[in-house]
Amino acid sequence: VTAQVTVKHDQARDASFAIQQTILAADGKAIASGSLKQLLLKPGATGAFASVFKVAHPHLWSCETPYLHKLVTNLTSGGAVVDRYETTFGIRSLRWDANKGFFLNGKRVELKGTCDHQDAAGVGVAVPDAVNVYRVEQLKKMGSNAIRTSHNAPTPELLDGCDRLGMLVMDENREYGSNPQELDELKSLIRRDRNHPCVIIWSLGNEE
Repeated sequence: VTAQVTVKHDQARDASFAIQQTILAADGKAIASGSLKQLLLKPGATGAFASVFKVAHPHLWSCETPYLHKLVTNLTSGGAVVDRYETTFGIRSLRWDANKGFFLNGKRVELKGTCDHQDAAGVGVAVPDAVNVYRVEQLKKMGSNAIRTSHNAPTPELLDGCDRLGMLVMDENREYGSNPQELDELKSLIRRDRNHPCVIIWSLGNEE
């Protein structure tokens, strides 16, 4: 597992710090850990720091067994924790074959999906989290295993539900274009959602 942490230093003096990370299994037990020490950032600087963790015999995320891990990142300075971040993720492999289709963890999976708008009857776009989860549950009962988030960046709560329930996702950006604003929107979408194991493909934009 490769874990990259971006740290932005917004104080007026040099910052000396360390990054300590632990991967937790679904039952909360630590299965891998490591640290980066004696790191330094100048005032106003941003740095990216990467670590690689070996996880022996991991539980793989799939539609049938949507097993989730958690990466706990602690930023320490002067012996004290100054920031903490938890990232839920899944361990799985993806492969696309021009002739045979999509493979998840080495197994061919036929995508049987729907295009789902984010609004819901009676509530518009202010969809309660429980309604998002209910929708995914009903789609799975119908035999669906994939969702296209037509025609917008999905709410994170929907992706959280797909992670937990084993629903594959085409993550769709709102607008298609090459101007800086639209490229930044696509970049922000990918950075925000890249750790969701349910996301298997990205859509550049709404239907264009």
